[in-house]
Amino acid sequence: MTGFSNKNEKNFPLRTVIIASLAGLSFLLSFLFILSPEASISTPDASEQPAEVLPQPPRIEKHDFKLAGNNTFYQIMSGLNVSGPEILDITEKSRPVYNLRQLRRDSVLSVYTLSGALRKIEYKFSDYEYLVVEKTPQGIKASKAELPHETREAVISGTIENSFYEDALKAGADPQAVMALTDIFAWDIDFSSEIRKGDSFSVLSEVLYVDGVPVRSGKIKGAEMVNGGKKYTAVYYEGKSGSGYYDSDGRSLRRSLLKSPLRFRRITSHFSRGRFHPILKKYRPHHGVDYGAPKGTPVEAAGSGIVKFAGWKGGYGNFVEIKHYNGYLTAYGHLSKIGKGVRRGAKVDQGKVIGYVGSTGISTGPHLHYEMRANGRLINPLSVKTVADKAIPKKEKQAFAAVVAVVREKLTPGGTAYALERPDSTPQVH
Repeated sequence: MTGFSNKNEKNFPLRTVIIASLAGLSFLLSFLFILSPEASISTPDASEQPAEVLPQPPRIEKHDFKLAGNNTFYQIMSGLNVSGPEILDITEKSRPVYNLRQLRRDSVLSVYTLSGALRKIEYKFSDYEYLVVEKTPQGIKASKAELPHETREAVISGTIENSFYEDALKAGADPQAVMALTDIFAWDIDFSSEIRKGDSFSVLSEVLYVDGVPVRSGKIKGAEMVNGGKKYTAVYYEGKSGSGYYDSDGRSLRRSLLKSPLRFRRITSHFSRGRFHPILKKYRPHHGVDYGAPKGTPVEAAGSGIVKFAGWKGGYGNFVEIKHYNGYLTAYGHLSKIGKGVRRGAKVDQGKVIGYVGSTGISTGPHLHYEMRANGRLINPLSVKTVADKAIPKKEKQAFAAVVAVVREKLTPGGTAYALERPDSTPQVH
């Protein structure tokens, strides 16, 4: 027993050391195996898997074309590979909203395509109106879209210091309102020659606001003008018998003849029985009025009538004569060219452009020679007085008087019309 016990005591430490060494070596190898990236084995997380790349859907592209005056709708669309028949179809479908053959200079035409194929067209043709053309499975559809807008009233007043046009703009009027006012009083006031320093004006006008910003004037509802100490009143009235501008007594401001065939020009020579001619160097009658104006200034027919003569006439150069329905005849000389469609026998309306200021014939420089005859007799165009076209019917006098009272109240300083507020710079409306 004793010998057995001694043998075990002698061998135990060696066995223990061997077992412990093997265990340590195994642990070390396992630890190194775990640290080795090449030997690492793991199940990848599904969230770490690379996402499948899906093809991107076709994107709609927008093409903006700023019109320079020499590019047409047909040319633009042809450049986008739209066929001729489709362009004509778009043009015809759009006509009830806007004529695409009359794209304005400096305006923008927007075309949307998908994979090169036409999808939509947008064209802004007024301060707040758009033409929208869409290509649908049912074909081309054209419609009108509008920006948020409202109409307010404003009173614009001023006194003449330099010129009517300049001073009206300074007072807050826009060019459209200035021209509209001259049209209203065109039968009573010659804005080319009769405006004087100290004259005054007051206008009640509609003003269009887009997104809260005033963008342009609208219809003039009423106006007062003091010219040479005389007060003129205009009131817009819509009645059963028609609409138009009337004086405070209900007489139409419209006359058979305009006071002047030009706007805002100076008189260089008056009607005279004996004027010294600067080219012929002798005295001779000057049967008309000469209006100095730049070459190309539009000349308007003073009244409706029939063209009696249109062509070259000796010293008058390019010359137009119009026979009016009330026994008057007006003549226009030294034109640079005669207006489109103005020929012998043609009917013209009052205000139609019948030619353009020039210096043809015997002339010292660009101007309009304007003559007038009454029943065959030469008369001074500046002294002619014609009667009003019509007056307010008796049965509408009371309604008209109510309109006059409202207009006068609004034209009075401190009246109920809105004050016109213009920002320092009016932003473009898109």
